[in-house]
Amino acid sequence: MFKRTIKFLGVRVSLLILVAILLVIAGALGLMLGYGILGGGSPMHVFSHHLWQQVLDKLNS
Repeated sequence: MFKRTIKFLGVRVSLLILVAILLVIAGALGLMLGYGILGGGSPMHVFSHHLWQQVLDKLNS
């Protein structure tokens, strides 16, 4: 009984980690596509600190 519970929890934790990783990848790809295609910029520029500082400055002012 105990081994079955541990195995069940291990499968659940593994699935949660997999879903979290897939969400991060989907978010990064979405940012890249949105900024690169819709925004007309370089897709890799979306990960620069300077860009996000500008975005936060515009939101906070």
